[in-house]
Amino acid sequence: MRSMTITIEGRAGGGAPDAGRIVARELNLDFVDRLLLADIAKRVGSTVGALADSERRVPTVGSRMAQAVQRMLHRSAVAGMGGDPYFGPGIETLLARPYRDLEGAPATTAEEIDEQHFIATTAEVIKDLAETGNCVILSRGGAAILKGNPGVLRVGVFARMDDRVRRIMARERLNNPAAREFITHSDAAQQRYFEKAFKTNPLDPFLYHFVVNTSDVSVEYAAQVIIDAARIMADRGLKFAEPVNPVDGSVARIE
Repeated sequence: MRSMTITIEGRAGGGAPDAGRIVARELNLDFVDRLLLADIAKRVGSTVGALADSERRVPTVGSRMAQAVQRMLHRSAVAGMGGDPYFGPGIETLLARPYRDLEGAPATTAEEIDEQHFIATTAEVIKDLAETGNCVILSRGGAAILKGNPGVLRVGVFARMDDRVRRIMARERLNNPAAREFITHSDAAQQRYFEKAFKTNPLDPFLYHFVVNTSDVSVEYAAQVIIDAARIMADRGLKFAEPVNPVDGSVARIE
């Protein structure tokens, strides 16, 4: 099967992380969430001495993302003599930042610069991961960032509030009111991030090739739908292209 990249975006409690892990496991792809990105950046560090050696080896599933981060750090080190536009000390903290940290508008110029840095860095990371390929990218606005890339399958995974609350209660060990508050803040922050970074919102249906509702189907079923679509795309050498067919609403596909 050919190299592929899949982005999965969803609201808190919608089941996107679980679906993404199943997809990655079944298709033997790297599963990329914010915590894994931060861990890789922390382990790779800001040094680039091992880059040449690592690129001589055949990439494995466990090393591709580290190499992608190394390449980004290498570019930054070269460009950094005149100022590092993307990376620097504490990148692992930047990449680990949840949407909830962006709920409120910046109150100072320094906070505004920090937010812009986060948006630019995230976009740079996502684009490099897509170029590397063979990964499932969870959240981070990947669908918006890679919308113009015809080789990327973009999926939304959403659910009704009651089901989201139930999942958050189990995952975060919260009671019902606390889980609802968690979701409210998460949704507001995600909404603001999409508006600030992409001039859209995470529920925009045109960001995705299709959306799966995990209130009406299981997370496992949702994952299987994504797997089947990705396999058809890869096995037939097809790409999902823009724009959508105006006649029947289907996504145009090109060989």
